[in-house]
Amino acid sequence: MLSVLSARARLHARALRDGTRPIDIQGLAPGGTVSVRRGRSLLTAVLVDTFDAWALRDRCRDVTVEALTRAGIEHRVLPALGAEPHRVVVSSSDAEATQSILVALNDIDPDLHLHTGLHASGRLGPSRPARSLPALRAGSVVRVWSPQVSPAGRMLPTRSLGVDVEVWTELAATQASPDGPERPTGTLVAPRPNPFVRSIPPGTLAASLDPPTGTPLEQVDFPIDVVYTWVDSADPAWQEDYAAARAGTDTSAGHASAWSTARWTNRDELRYSLRSIAAYASWVRTIHIVTNGQVPGWLDTDHPKVRVVRHDEIFADTADLPTFSSHAIEANLHRVPGLAQHYLYLNDDVFLARPLRPEHFFTGSGLVRWFPSHVPVDDGPARADDLPVVQAMKNGRALLDEHLGRRPTTRPRHTPHPQRRDVLEDIEAACPDAVRRTSRARFRSPTDISLASQLQAWWADATGRAVPSDTTYEFIDIGDPGVDARIERMLVRADLDSFCLNETTDTDPEVAAKRLRGVLEALLPCPSPFEIPDPSPDTDG
Repeated sequence: MLSVLSARARLHARALRDGTRPIDIQGLAPGGTVSVRRGRSLLTAVLVDTFDAWALRDRCRDVTVEALTRAGIEHRVLPALGAEPHRVVVSSSDAEATQSILVALNDIDPDLHLHTGLHASGRLGPSRPARSLPALRAGSVVRVWSPQVSPAGRMLPTRSLGVDVEVWTELAATQASPDGPERPTGTLVAPRPNPFVRSIPPGTLAASLDPPTGTPLEQVDFPIDVVYTWVDSADPAWQEDYAAARAGTDTSAGHASAWSTARWTNRDELRYSLRSIAAYASWVRTIHIVTNGQVPGWLDTDHPKVRVVRHDEIFADTADLPTFSSHAIEANLHRVPGLAQHYLYLNDDVFLARPLRPEHFFTGSGLVRWFPSHVPVDDGPARADDLPVVQAMKNGRALLDEHLGRRPTTRPRHTPHPQRRDVLEDIEAACPDAVRRTSRARFRSPTDISLASQLQAWWADATGRAVPSDTTYEFIDIGDPGVDARIERMLVRADLDSFCLNETTDTDPEVAAKRLRGVLEALLPCPSPFEIPDPSPDTDG
């Protein structure tokens, strides 16, 4: 009993520290505010029913810049290159005036209920409403941000989505420079490192930066799409096709899980996965939803960023349709019409968990960032009793060894899969028989390869087009014993990049649906712009 209580106490403490403990918002309408304690900070959070992380970051910058401009305070914006906040530079000679401007920020945009927090010793200290900002001095760095709470009563991850106002020290005398020439009197010196400049010459703070001659090496400047695969197994036409295909297929050679309909069960996961894209990756260009012709009833197909793609638009041979093999569909995704060279492939049971930038998935030079796990791929060829996913991994490993003389040792994680279309095209050109065999199988087969989920990452790495990278994620099988405790722990985590709610075995439908909906409504309650407005979620796809 003591250990259980201790575990719950730790979860409670973590939720308090990270702001992941639900808040009572009963009777509160969107735009209303609620007091929230987060660690040592007492915040006034605004209830929102829509959320776009990167638009909020820009809005905080714009409000701050507008306030400084109105007051005639010289400043310079240092734009964010990744997920960090934008920076706005002011001179220490304007520290007092800047402080008086920041305390009145909410007069410009009262809907944001802006807060401020001072950086000290490299860490962001307690936050308070902007009106309570203490005096600034040379070297001060203050975060301006908007605490926001979701319709589920959970704090949204907004503290990193603000703007940092930096008070640069104005030199009263010349100073040696680490770059060679002396810094003259009046030079502004940065209080901490940044990707752009160490100092600003006298009288040039408000001057425009020289026009850039190129994009920073670290920054992604190419379009990125998203590709989903989606099926509604409750559709009578799909069920009829499935039954006919299974009746005409020899099931004795495959693994029993290849015929399980649990993988196709639609519990509205796509709705919530799209919410995670809208909230945390709004920089995505186009979202392609690949289906056998079905369309979710709640999906706004007129939205300019959404396109529904039928299987017969991408399969090289439509005689292979209908298909009930995820491997077969994966083998044809690179033929989606108009698909960007760089894209993310997501199953609809994968969700972003916090704001992520394109650089999380690709390097500035266009390399794929793939996420190896610590789980090895067992030695030996595919066996009849291997799970289909393992069979496909082993078959893909054999192809990589045969064609490139390289051997992967670990499996890719079940996360969003960054893809390069040219890598898939090269695999198809090098291994046409394996791709054709996979595409032809109506159900997952022992001879399959998994192009998008596995082989693409390995092949890209082996040919210099990918780099192993790290990500924080959680994989939860909603049918596992003890899964409720794992879900409880996941709900208080603030460090996850993504999570997957998978169902590898047939589970009681009501129990599975309740678990799934509970997690997704807690973490992703804000409707996306891709949904037809409807107060009640559609449960039948």
